[in-house]
Order: sequence, then C-alpha cells, then structure tokens
Amino acid sequence: MTTETPGDGGATIGITVQPDHPVFGVVCDRLTARGHDVRFFDSNAPIPADDLRDLSLFVVKHTRPESIRALLAAERLGVPTWNSATGVQACATRFSQLCSLSGVGFTVPSASREKPAGDYVSKRLYHWESAPEVNGEGDCYEELLDAEPVDYKYYVVDDGETHHPVVLRATSKLWGEKQVLGETTPHSEHVERIVSLMDALGMRGLGVDLVRVDDDWYAVDLNPCPGFAETGLEDALVASIESALDR
Repeated sequence: MTTETPGDGGATIGITVQPDHPVFGVVCDRLTARGHDVRFFDSNAPIPADDLRDLSLFVVKHTRPESIRALLAAERLGVPTWNSATGVQACATRFSQLCSLSGVGFTVPSASREKPAGDYVSKRLYHWESAPEVNGEGDCYEELLDAEPVDYKYYVVDDGETHHPVVLRATSKLWGEKQVLGETTPHSEHVERIVSLMDALGMRGLGVDLVRVDDDWYAVDLNPCPGFAETGLEDALVASIESALDR
C-alpha cells in the first residue's frame, strides 16, 4: 500500500520510508513543494510491479529484503533508481562490506566465520540484522580493535555536480546506546575513497563508519541506505534525488 502526495506535474518519486521520517520526511516535503508526486512504500512489504512502473525514480531508504527485491525489480523494469541494486546488494552482507571498503583502500578488521582466539566483535551476516556485540554469537567474527570508543560516521551525498561530506562523532554501540557527540572535519583521503566506492557501485548516497587506533584508521561498517540524521544534508538530498531523474 502506498501513500501519495499530490504534486504539480513533476516526476513521480517512490521511496521506502515513513512520511514522518526526521530527514527524508523533510526531503519529501521539499520535493513535493517543487512539483513532484511522492509515494511512500513500506520497506518490509512487497511492491507490485505496476506500482514500480508508475515511478520516474525509486529511492530505497531502508536496507531490507523486500526493499532490495523491489530495487532489483525496478531496474529490470527500466525504472531509474537513486542507489543502484548492484551497489545496495554489495553492501548488504558483512563480508561484502569489508571487501568493498578494502577494495578502495580502507584498512578493515580481520574477519572470519570462526571465532578468533582473542576478543572479537560478533555480527550477523546481513546489514539489517541485530547490532554488533563484543564476544557474542553471530555469523561474522571481527577482531576487536583497541580503538577509542567513538565512531567517526562519514556521510556523503552526490548531488550530480559535487559531493557533500559530513562526519559525525558518535559513541560506539559496542559499549552502550549510541550518542552523537557532534560534527568534525572530514579527512580528504577518507572522502576520496568513499567517492570512489560510490562511483564504482552507482550510489548517490553512502555512509561509512571509521574508528581510530592510535594513528591508524579502520573502516568497520558500510551503510548503503543511511538515514542522514543530524547531518543537515536535506538540501543536498533533494538536489541529489532530482539530479538522478536526469540520468
């Protein structure tokens, strides 16, 4: 089932998000004000092919099995997508995330299907499953890095002309509830690697989590459909979605 917002002769944009999402709700309001029809889809429900055919652009906000199936179906139907099905699929599993990050030059923690001898971080196989846990049970076991308990959360949006990076410092979920500590200056080499990955995978928006171990940086998580909370990237997202209509 969809919820439609009347537009004024613009494009028809479908997005798998709730209308009251703190970031994408604002983005969709602005798109509507610019004359587009916005249709909201449930990220956990199948989307009929006829609904996808009606779209000028399909945007997946939540990485979920039904959303990925819909993204694949949209591409088969020739419906333009904001982030590519290939890119989202490549970021869906923990092992493929680490391979993708390593492939553009990031240092990543060692990972295995088997528990290592020392302390480790356990993760489920797919991005949307339970949160990482120290010395827990999972499908992917990464070495526990001797890092400060802070994640450097990089968000990059491509608006068709330039890339907009924002970095938030946040307490690590490994040691309790995440709390955003504030914004910090992006490192240019990290942004360049993320942009390279976006270009390779056909992505307009991406999130990468880095941690610092002494003077070294490790990429530990990759989010193909981030929420961009507290980034202030709403204008960039509007421009990015509109630029994807022109491809």
